[in-house]
Amino acid sequence: TLDNIRFDIGGGSLTASGTAASALDIAIVVKSLPLSVANAIAPSLGLSGTIDGTARITGSRSRPQAQFDFVGAGIGAAAIKDFGITPLGFSANGTFANSTVQLSRLTAQSPGGLKLSAKGSVPLSAKGLDISVNSTAPLALANRFVADRGGQASGTAELSARITGSATAPQIAGKVSVNGGSYVDPGLNLKLVGLTGSATLSGDAVTIDRLTAGISTGGSISASGSVSLKAPGFAADVKLALDHARYVDRSLLVATVSGNLSLSGPITNGALLGGTIRVEKADITVPQQLGGGAADIKVRHVNLPKPVAASLARGRADVTGKPGSGAQGSPIRLDLTVSAPNQVFIRGRGLDVEMGGSVRLTGSIDDIQPVGGLQLIRGRLSVLGQRLTFTSGTVTLTGNLDPEIALVASVPGDGITVGVSVSGNASDPKIDFTSDPTLPQDEVLSRLLFKQGLTQLSPLQLARLAGAASELAGGSNSSLLDSLRASTGLDDLDLITDAQGNTAVQAGRYVTDNVYLGVQAGANGQSKATVNLDITPALKANAASGTDGDSSVGVLYEQDY
Repeated sequence: TLDNIRFDIGGGSLTASGTAASALDIAIVVKSLPLSVANAIAPSLGLSGTIDGTARITGSRSRPQAQFDFVGAGIGAAAIKDFGITPLGFSANGTFANSTVQLSRLTAQSPGGLKLSAKGSVPLSAKGLDISVNSTAPLALANRFVADRGGQASGTAELSARITGSATAPQIAGKVSVNGGSYVDPGLNLKLVGLTGSATLSGDAVTIDRLTAGISTGGSISASGSVSLKAPGFAADVKLALDHARYVDRSLLVATVSGNLSLSGPITNGALLGGTIRVEKADITVPQQLGGGAADIKVRHVNLPKPVAASLARGRADVTGKPGSGAQGSPIRLDLTVSAPNQVFIRGRGLDVEMGGSVRLTGSIDDIQPVGGLQLIRGRLSVLGQRLTFTSGTVTLTGNLDPEIALVASVPGDGITVGVSVSGNASDPKIDFTSDPTLPQDEVLSRLLFKQGLTQLSPLQLARLAGAASELAGGSNSSLLDSLRASTGLDDLDLITDAQGNTAVQAGRYVTDNVYLGVQAGANGQSKATVNLDITPALKANAASGTDGDSSVGVLYEQDY
């Protein structure tokens, strides 16, 4: 006979009362019992948390039976530590008989948003497992798999499943659905929004019935296929479709693409992403002004708290700036063909170029290696009102997404032939001027722009030449004329030169939204006033009157194609 025998264990207690003869009838009361006491017997369990509840054991010693009702708080274990679902709270009640636990109700929840409810049979030593499970879980639980990339998922997944088989070989069948989730990948400069879809769990695989997501910058992506739960690395056979997906890489590249892709092989150990992407339109922007070269600051951490050290370890970068290798396995490999027959534009710093061609992307998702190039379709360089047409050119991708430009133009001038070349990376191209016969670059630029030698330029022309050289080199766009224009409130202030080398200053301003008033004053004493009226975006009227008695009135219709 047990008469309220009490055991004090690690701050908690277990009290037993009743009879333990051939027929059992024992009542057990548990209060704040720490699970960590089991670690003394099996340290690998890594248990934590406490349990409260009651149980009644009946039957015989050879065939015991039990009824139980327990509540747990702050539950943790080594097996689930890395999944981000601890500390767990749970409640469970049910019965035990014939070596089988019959769950009447099991609920669990975590501060991270996991909620689970289950009921059914759990045999301890044979087949016959039969549990129905309903759960909601935050997508953030998947962040551990993309922590080294800085990836972040948000939203909630819902699960309705049935688990059969045995405790050692369970079989899962059911449905998983997501509605309104999102995912951000800084490494790819990608944000998916409105992530919605469903998948079927069947035996050892997940079949994606429907999965779609919008891209924050425009367009959408969809997926279908299957992923194995048993094969090493979660072997995948998934088809992806891009529909007018718009990719933005800071201020350098904006592209709209469509295409069909496939992902095959183990996701966590070097799966292959292949297929063809069709570029509908792409804009490569040449920066107007280059920033200074900031040096990396070397930081030595002292006495780091363990959580901070763990975060730094997950996010550490090697000397190339690529994510550290804290995660196991290999990144996804690439074999993609990017087809861009036309409408790849390079603009900025006076450039306006259209290219076309094909590029193959190889390497891995963490280290993209583009190979191939684009050819010139048409293009020009505008500088100080002069327009130079390129005769040949290529854009080559060799190892990164900062394309290498090589454009060439040849322009006959006054007694010389001027050659213009634009070369280097799109982020920092170099513009060179050559001539036949050979002259210094500033002299070549002077003859190209003003049809005069450097020694024949006026002070204003020299200032304008210096501003053009600064702009072409990637310096400030604020020339002397720009500063004067800004300080006077004019919409236009420019210095022009006619075919005879005569210079004049022209200025203008919009007096209303569609009426523009301009004045031109030349060094020879002649002046001219103009009025432009925008009747419609394509139809314009203008009138001009000069001190030489030359006046005109006209209507102009223009349309871009």
